Amino acid sequence: MGLALNASTRSAARTALVLALLLLALSACSLINRNADGSQLGHETVLAEQGVLTCSSQCRERGQCGTAGDQTVVLGGLVQPRTSEHDLLLPANSPVTILSSQAYTVRQRLDQTEFPINFYVVSTQDNTKAGWVAGWCLAAP
Repeated sequence: MGLALNASTRSAARTALVLALLLLALSACSLINRNADGSQLGHETVLAEQGVLTCSSQCRERGQCGTAGDQTVVLGGLVQPRTSEHDLLLPANSPVTILSSQAYTVRQRLDQTEFPINFYVVSTQDNTKAGWVAGWCLAAP
């Protein structure tokens, strides 16, 4: 009788562990592609009118933001979307006006996988800088 109880207890513990891991996995999946503060990023959905430049994990992992001096910046393109050879630096955590958006197909260098990404033409609030940024680096306000 004692062995049956132990086997039953172990089975219940395994079931509880599996359910806990499943819940953890589902929670993690819901957080993927979210900015640290939980706001939606521009590669997930088309943003309109206003946004905030952000050095999200997706933006950082793809080399689209970094630091210049002591300031975190989002990298972009003055006249066209860029994922390399950037020619525009915009301060991260800055509100911007979204002037337009367009989906482009990009190719990952490592494995040549192609996928669509939204790029945005944005302007700083003081209208001193404007250019293209990747949706990974733009969050809903």
